[in-house]
Amino acid sequence: MIISINYGDQKLDLTLPDYVHLDEFRHDPAGKTMDFEAFVVSLDSASVKPFNIEDADLYVLNDAYRMTPSARILDWLDKAGRLNMRAGFLVATGSHRRPNDNELRKIFGGLYERIQPRIIVHDARDHESMIEVGNDDDGQPVYLNRRLVRAEKVVVISSVEPHYFAGFTGGRKSIFPGLCDLETTVRNHNRAVSFRAAPMKLDGNPVEENLRFLMNLFDHKKVFSIQLVLAGENNIQAVFAGDLQDTFRGACELAERIYGRKISDRYDLVLAEARPPLDTNLYQLQKSLENCQGAVIDDGTVVLFSKCREGIGSEDFYRLAESWIPSENDMPEGKSSFGRHKLYRVNKIGQRINVYLYSELDDGVAEKVYFKSIRDPQKLIDKLTEGESKFRAALVRDSGQAVLAN
Repeated sequence: MIISINYGDQKLDLTLPDYVHLDEFRHDPAGKTMDFEAFVVSLDSASVKPFNIEDADLYVLNDAYRMTPSARILDWLDKAGRLNMRAGFLVATGSHRRPNDNELRKIFGGLYERIQPRIIVHDARDHESMIEVGNDDDGQPVYLNRRLVRAEKVVVISSVEPHYFAGFTGGRKSIFPGLCDLETTVRNHNRAVSFRAAPMKLDGNPVEENLRFLMNLFDHKKVFSIQLVLAGENNIQAVFAGDLQDTFRGACELAERIYGRKISDRYDLVLAEARPPLDTNLYQLQKSLENCQGAVIDDGTVVLFSKCREGIGSEDFYRLAESWIPSENDMPEGKSSFGRHKLYRVNKIGQRINVYLYSELDDGVAEKVYFKSIRDPQKLIDKLTEGESKFRAALVRDSGQAVLAN
C-alpha cells in the first residue's frame, strides 16, 4: 500500500507491504467551528466577568510558536467594540527568542500598524523588566513581568492543546513560564524528568503542581481569560471566557476529547508528521515524539517527519548537549541545566524504542540530542517489515497535536 506523508509543503509517498496492519490518527474536531457572532455570545455568557474587556489596560498574547489565532481574536474584539487601543499588548515569550517583524505581524494581523507602538515583548533574561513576587516551593525567588504585575485589568488570550510534560498548554502557562524569569522556568521544566509529567495529565504531574503553586503568587482574579480550543490550524472549535482557572479547566476537558486518541494495542512502527508551527525546529519537535512514543512497543520504531527549518531552535539546548553525560543521563554537577528535561527524556525514550528523524538538518545535528537522522525512510521501512508476517503500523497526521494513549 502507498501512503502519503505531509513534509513541510511537500508530499512524500512511501510504500508499506500489504500485510501490514495500518491505523491512521489525527485530532478529531467535534461540531461546528466558531464565527464572530458565536465568539461574542461566548464573551457575553462568561460566568465571571471581573471587568469589561474594553476597559483592559493590558492584553497578553502568545508568541508565534503557538497556533493561537491571536490576530483573529483581536480583530473580533475590535469589531465588537471591545478592544482598548490605548492598552498595552504584551507578548508572552517564555524562554523563546524575541519574535521577528514578520512573526509580530502574524500575531497582530491587520491591527499591527495601529498597535505597534504599544507592543511589549517579554524577555525572560531581563530582570530589570520584572518584579519579585515571592518564592516558589523550592524557596527560590520568582519574578514576573513588571507590566503584568502593575496592570489592573488584564485580558489573557491563549489556546489549550495537549502539552508533552505540562499536561496542557494555555491558561496558567501564559503567566508561568510565559511572563516570568528564566530561572523560574528552568526549575519548573527540570521537574519534567519525571514521566509523571505527560501529555493530558494534570493530577499528579510535578510540573503542573509547581505551576499551581506559582499561580498563587499572582493575582489572577484581575484577569479576564479567553481560552480557545482549536480545530486544526485555522478554525476555532470553542471559546471559554471568564475566570482564568475555570476557563482553563473547561478547555482542557474539550481538548482531551478532540486531541486524545485511544489505541487498542501498541505498534511496531509509528510514522509521525509534524505540522506547522511545530515543525519549526528540533527543540519544538519533542512534542511530536512525546505524543506518540507511548504507543510504540519496546524496541519498536518511531519515525518523525519535520523539516526543522530553523535548525535546532535553541543554542542553549545544543550547548547543553555538548556537556551531557549519557551514562548518567545528566549534566556534570554545577553546570547550567536549561533544557535538561528534554535531553533526559529523549535519551530515556531512546533506550526503550528507536527514534528516527527525517529532516533537513545537517548530518550529526540530530544525533547530538539523541535523535537518529535518516535520509531514506523507505529503506528503513523495508528493513523493518522484511520477513514479518504480522506488523502493526500507525500514521499520525498531526503528531504535535494528536496524543496516542492506551
